Amino acid sequence: MMLVPRKRVRYSLFVAAGFAVQCLMSETAVYASDLQPRDFVPLPAGTNLALVYYLGSTSDTLVDGNGHDVADSNLDTNVILLRYVKYFDLAGMRADVNVLQSFGGLNNMRIAGTDIDTKHFSSGDLTLVGTIWPLNDPKNGRYLGIATYLTLPTGNYSASEPSLGSNRWSVAVQPGFLFNITPKWSVDLGGDVTIYGHNRHGLGGVEVEKDASYTALGWVNYNASDKTMFSAGATASWGGAETVGSIKGADVESTTVRAAWSQMLNPTTQFLMEVGHDVDAQNTFKRDTTLTLRLAKFF
Repeated sequence: MMLVPRKRVRYSLFVAAGFAVQCLMSETAVYASDLQPRDFVPLPAGTNLALVYYLGSTSDTLVDGNGHDVADSNLDTNVILLRYVKYFDLAGMRADVNVLQSFGGLNNMRIAGTDIDTKHFSSGDLTLVGTIWPLNDPKNGRYLGIATYLTLPTGNYSASEPSLGSNRWSVAVQPGFLFNITPKWSVDLGGDVTIYGHNRHGLGGVEVEKDASYTALGWVNYNASDKTMFSAGATASWGGAETVGSIKGADVESTTVRAAWSQMLNPTTQFLMEVGHDVDAQNTFKRDTTLTLRLAKFF
């Protein structure tokens, strides 16, 4: 039997950790491009919006690139996201600008029985967003927006410890379409494609490349009243394979079912709670539970 040097085992585990975390934490860069129900309904020009999110997940299953479970693996994530949005008119169209900043950490990370050191608290990458609405039709309940996300490598990053910082830039383009079926029922459809720069400071100084990734999602919404809405949806993502030096990873795939409740607490404050569960995953942690809490203030 061939003995594998301990350093090689540690490096392979960290590469596996890097593959798994970067695709899972695409949810916290996916935090930026993720859509909650009716996010593509623009507010009046001149409106400001301040939001605070909590994004959490738990997982006790890591699925490798061949679709096999890696025994004795787990990861918890806890992230706070701060977001500011400003709405205005541009060339006869509604538009907005966003600034997003995340903070938080990765906890209890374990792969194949080996504990992986992680950053328990760090800052994520800064994301800047601009959106235009070629279609803004409140009378008929139809909205089409196109958002562009620029994520800058400003977050805390360590080549030896997985954290929220990615040490690479990325650009995502996301169209979103919402339409009313009846006065109480509506549908959100969205998707995005993200391209990534290189991380030139991976473990051991190797360069880490990442392929483009893709997301498609939808929500069906029921307006129980002027203040209360219930939603059910699903998200699928794929792509984003990483190459660490000469080690090529598999594509990252996941499918998530989601349910949300949003409530107007007063005329200028909204609360949203969303729960989710991964029904399928490959080359990433399969999340048992996801939880999103969002408080939005209009001014």
